[in-house]
Amino acid sequence: KGFGSSGSCNININCDIGEKWQREKRAVAMIMVDNNTRLCTGCMLNNSREDTTPYFLTAFHCIENETPETWMFLFNYESPNCSNINGSINHSITGSVVVAANSNSDFALLKLDTRPPESYNVYYAGWTIDTNISDSNVVIHHPSGDIKKISFSKEKADYTDWGTNKPYSHIHIPFWTEGTTEQGSSGAP
Repeated sequence: KGFGSSGSCNININCDIGEKWQREKRAVAMIMVDNNTRLCTGCMLNNSREDTTPYFLTAFHCIENETPETWMFLFNYESPNCSNINGSINHSITGSVVVAANSNSDFALLKLDTRPPESYNVYYAGWTIDTNISDSNVVIHHPSGDIKKISFSKEKADYTDWGTNKPYSHIHIPFWTEGTTEQGSSGAP
């Protein structure tokens, strides 16, 4: 799908409610494959050296039967404000290699062939091994291949095995309080 395809309950990242997430939104990119098909979401991920190695985290099921070597990563695809205005598609990087992936935990860590230029103003998201679960949750994503959206859950998440028989392998969000996720949101931080 594409611009305007996501559900009407989704919230543009540049609405007032997304104000506290303006730094983190710059880590999020949409994955496009052959024929400009909008596939999934993911984010630039920092490493412990903080050397801007262009690592990109997404979902394993996004790379299944796909060719990440030919993918295009579209950064800053968002409305300039809270209105539904189609965003620029000028900030892209093509090509990546799979560094690590696992179907049970549904993750894929890629390394982009090219570091995003400084002009893209990309943010490298942090990570932690802390196992505490937050009382509220946020996702920044491209539902149905639409412009960048933000969703919130004010419900405490819990751990699940998501059918893998590996306890604590996934975090389960009971429901979204504002916004939602859809196909295309997969891999979003």
